[in-house]
Amino acid sequence: MIERKLEVLKTIDMKILDGTPNYFVIEDIGQVSSSEHFEKLLQEMMDHVTEKGIQSVSIVLNELEAANIDYLELLGAFDFWQQETQYFYKRDLSSFNVDSGKESFEIKSIEQTTAELFIAVWQETMKGSLNASSTLSVEKEFIGMKSELGLEYAKSCLIAFHGKNPIGITMPHIEPGTVDEGRLFYFGLLPEYRGKGWGSALHKLSLYLLKKMGAAYYIGATGHKNIPMQRIFQANGCQMFEQKFTYRLKRHSN
Repeated sequence: MIERKLEVLKTIDMKILDGTPNYFVIEDIGQVSSSEHFEKLLQEMMDHVTEKGIQSVSIVLNELEAANIDYLELLGAFDFWQQETQYFYKRDLSSFNVDSGKESFEIKSIEQTTAELFIAVWQETMKGSLNASSTLSVEKEFIGMKSELGLEYAKSCLIAFHGKNPIGITMPHIEPGTVDEGRLFYFGLLPEYRGKGWGSALHKLSLYLLKKMGAAYYIGATGHKNIPMQRIFQANGCQMFEQKFTYRLKRHSN
């Protein structure tokens, strides 16, 4: 996780996804008291990511923050551009269950297969995605994910198989810095398996796996253009609770 020696960042209750040196995301800026405070946050963050050579840098604002003209002007001055509008969904998992038994696919962890196969399937699931594309290769996303999730990362790297054929991946984990918040680092199907109900079934099983990991609730997000994923959330009882806006640093894109 991020080193807490930074003067401004360490004083704010913000949420940071730290995949150094590949990505750095401030998902929640916390209690920023003024435009001057926000500017100091941005400057300190820029100093940090420059020093560490971080390649992909993003800041996520909620609706109220994104309506602040001063914040938007500062983001522009620091060379950020709006990349994506995301819908955030939530589901309580305390009473969640799945039908026992007759899944038509099998789940295997990266420890039962290989990292090479996992990365290859992950790459295929990104083809034709309706979410904003990443500026990083899957290999670099994988390295960043290991940095963010820590030593237990392998338990979160799961491939779904139909017979001997991989159909997609899911990456359930307890969000770092929390006790019981369940998330999926990535979730996706190969193009030829989309639109057939597989996505809803795999997502439902993923929620059950999160519950088994100790998650009390699930938080998921998808781009505003990704209607199929929004329908999967809705089919599995997730409720949209927030809209957020992702701003990416231009000069660190590659």
